[in-house]
Amino acid sequence: MIPGNLAKRYARALLELADSPMKRDRFEKDLNALAATSEVPDETGTPLALTLDAGRYPLSQRRALGAAICKRLMADPTVTKFLDLVVERGRASGLPQIARQYAELADAQAGRVRATVSAATAMGPGALAQVKTALEGATGKKVLLEQEVDPELIGGVVTQVGSYRLDRSVKTMLEQMRSGLKQGA
Repeated sequence: MIPGNLAKRYARALLELADSPMKRDRFEKDLNALAATSEVPDETGTPLALTLDAGRYPLSQRRALGAAICKRLMADPTVTKFLDLVVERGRASGLPQIARQYAELADAQAGRVRATVSAATAMGPGALAQVKTALEGATGKKVLLEQEVDPELIGGVVTQVGSYRLDRSVKTMLEQMRSGLKQGA
């Protein structure tokens, strides 16, 4: 784990190496795969990232392990060099944070925003398309919409775009009514 501002610097450095939107998206895919792989435990139960960061192994062996991982993931050569630098600096345990920061920076550069819509039951494609269109109109950006099912909502939806949250669930409305009745009594 590394501080957020440091993860952002690493992410920004990799993003600056992407010379096209296609490369930017490829780097994101590769970085996400590396982040997921870094959390997988080895036969001793130690996450791979800690092995890559461990000073008890020579740097040459840790670099070779990183290169082998990238080869297996068929990662872009630039991402492989990036991982080599991350391993050299002892920051492999920060790969998940770097990947998150990279995704945010890449989305901003591409004019995209990630959003989540939660409902009590799975929404149909038509309803999701309507939510996505409304969010794109409100934000002026392309929306990457994820759907979550939360039966506790009872009905309605909760939409989250960045730090902005719009809660129009039955659960929240009932809680507000309950609170209002308590205050009025």
